[in-house]
Amino acid sequence: MILSIFRFILTIAEVLLIFNLLIIVHELGHFLAARWRGLHVEKFGIWFGRPVWKKNIGGVEYSLGCIPAGGFVLLPQMAPMETVEGKSNTPRTDLSPVSPLDKIIVAFAGPLFSFLLALLFAVIVWAVGRPTAQADATTTVGYVAPGEPAETAGFRPGDNAAMAVIEFVDRDVDAKGKDSGPVQDKASAEA
Repeated sequence: MILSIFRFILTIAEVLLIFNLLIIVHELGHFLAARWRGLHVEKFGIWFGRPVWKKNIGGVEYSLGCIPAGGFVLLPQMAPMETVEGKSNTPRTDLSPVSPLDKIIVAFAGPLFSFLLALLFAVIVWAVGRPTAQADATTTVGYVAPGEPAETAGFRPGDNAAMAVIEFVDRDVDAKGKDSGPVQDKASAEA
């Protein structure tokens, strides 16, 4: 019971960690593209709610909210998003206009960075491998049901199934598990 509760809590923590990593990388894509294209970046925030930490570096206010979900990049030159990102301190009329291409690049950069993160995870799983249960990674027989064809064929717990298959490949076992003896070669049977 306690173990299943701990496993549930650990699963929730893992989901939150991966979810927040995805958000940070996604928003970082928008942020870096906006800086690259010369857009005015006012705020870069991870998580929502009242900030528990904020710092102004190079004209950009970086913040960490108190609700561990979401994030944002406040770009006053893009579409107005005051309800989500907060009111901008810089009026849009004071900023230079942005070309449609720059807006497309900045909008596309977030999903691109999300895709690149997924690709990175796929490469890591491919290189390292995925976790496997011991039962999936072994050819040792763990259990043989009494009266079943495996028992009739001679399988016992602890046997190496791969070697047993090699030994029995030349034997004829019918559907009920009865051993009919060695299989006759057609060539030797005709001779």
